[in-house]
Amino acid sequence: MDETGKTAKVSRFEWAWCVAFAVLAAAVLGLLGNILRPAHTAYGSTWDAFLAEPKDSVDVLFLGSSYAYCDWNPGAMYGESGLTGYVMGGSEQTVGITYYYLKEALKTQTPSVVVMEGTGLFFQPYQNYTQINVGYMPWGSNKLGAIREFSERSLRTGLLFDLYFYHDRWKELTAADLKKALPVRRTDDFKGYTPVEGVFVSETGAPVVSGAIRSEEDYLANLKTFERIAALCREEGIDLVVTMNPTYGQFSPEIYSRLEQDVLAAGAGRFVNWADAFEEIGLDAAQHLYDGGHLNQEGAAVFSRFTGQYLRSLGYEPRAQSEENAAAWKKTAEAWQ
Repeated sequence: MDETGKTAKVSRFEWAWCVAFAVLAAAVLGLLGNILRPAHTAYGSTWDAFLAEPKDSVDVLFLGSSYAYCDWNPGAMYGESGLTGYVMGGSEQTVGITYYYLKEALKTQTPSVVVMEGTGLFFQPYQNYTQINVGYMPWGSNKLGAIREFSERSLRTGLLFDLYFYHDRWKELTAADLKKALPVRRTDDFKGYTPVEGVFVSETGAPVVSGAIRSEEDYLANLKTFERIAALCREEGIDLVVTMNPTYGQFSPEIYSRLEQDVLAAGAGRFVNWADAFEEIGLDAAQHLYDGGHLNQEGAAVFSRFTGQYLRSLGYEPRAQSEENAAAWKKTAEAWQ
């Protein structure tokens, strides 16, 4: 072999070694970032528990902001209707991030219906919890899409590399953090729901009604992104229902009427305005609100049972479950009784 051949062989070896080193370094850094990143089991973005659910076992996928994960308790809904569900929402979650949540969720689940709480349609392009909502997504094209399209530039480095955000947590590490290095996921009885305790006391005893949208430009941009959610549901043969959940922070009837027309024109199959439907649902505003916007645990149980009844009235039926998963859901329902 001449010198040229030897040089080429050495160069290939060096190149292969560099690639192997880069892959190993990335794996080690990723593992360290996963350990240092705090566990997240409530207040949305509960991807580990979601991915532990048996494949194609969820009847109803709930999406949206804290109005979704505080108001819908899938265990209570199952006890009333037999429908399984999961709340895959996040705090102040924007429509764009919700779109990528749906894409990611459909990798393992085929819900009969997606129920999206619609407050996010009035949000700004960036809200306060992008780091949590995007940072806890599973690695892949959907997380990268959420980073590229719907995350602040100032957060992108940390969203790509967990160590950037959490490198200084090493002094706080616990045994639970170290256990996260093991790829073991477990289901839980919350199914993405976060219970909150407390009773809201209104100064006026009546809802606070806003007659204006914060930003027309943001609203129209959110509708364009919502069209992608509707198109994805249509492509996958999934029904899409948009709701406004019971709240004392309401918009005027004119705004709700416009919202209904707009989301139906954008591709939603149904719009339901429950913002002021306390009596119809069986809620007592003096007992069942945690604050001006969210339901407390007792209110969520009432609303979730009502939602199950409503979905059954539309013709949605529970799918067959394995004996093991049916027993697990029975246990979950009993835990919330």
